[in-house]
Amino acid sequence: MQSLIAQIFDFLAGAFDAIPLINKLKGARSILGFIGMAVISALKAYGIGDPVIEGYIFDGLLIFCGLSLNAKSRA
Repeated sequence: MQSLIAQIFDFLAGAFDAIPLINKLKGARSILGFIGMAVISALKAYGIGDPVIEGYIFDGLLIFCGLSLNAKSRA
C-alpha cells in the first residue's frame, strides 16, 4: 500500500512539472501560491468580492501549493 501511495505522489509530481508555464518557475511556485492565498484572505477579510468564488479560488491555490511542494520534494 505504501508503494502505491508513493507511485501516486510521484505521478502527480511528474504531471505537475510537465505543465508548460509552471515548470519555468520551479523555485517560486509555492511562494506564488502562498501570496495568492494571502491576497484572497485579505479580500475575504475586507468583504470584497463574492465569498463563494473566493473560497473556490482559495481551495485551488491550496491544491496548487500542495502540488508544488510535493514536486519540489521529489525533484
